[in-house]
Amino acid sequence: MVDITPTGVVRPSNEKIRNQQRNWETVLQVIGLRTQPMLIDEPVCVTHDLEYYRFGNMFAGKQNIWLFNFAVEHLDIYGDDAEILEDDFNQTPFTVGLTETVGFLLPVFYTSGAIKNIYFTKGRLDLNNI
Repeated sequence: MVDITPTGVVRPSNEKIRNQQRNWETVLQVIGLRTQPMLIDEPVCVTHDLEYYRFGNMFAGKQNIWLFNFAVEHLDIYGDDAEILEDDFNQTPFTVGLTETVGFLLPVFYTSGAIKNIYFTKGRLDLNNI
């Protein structure tokens, strides 16, 4: 539910689009702590009812969410259910005030509990049909 729109802006000419890019860079850096991600699809922002997703129960209704695919060489690098990747992300800070539609208690990724705002699944999403 965090705005990770890749804008390509690396100079602070427009703070909003620079911060969107910063959030995307943060995601890529955390994924890359243990292995080199490859075949990365740019995130797609969709507005869906959260009842169909595995976010924390503090969040409900139709909200903006960002979905993307990436691959790694070794499937088990993040554990059987991506628990290691979730540990890496847990409490990593991000920037708010962009195009997210939920309010966060703190601007950090939470991977469990009522305030869970990010999660990972194995398998490829068809981002063209979402």
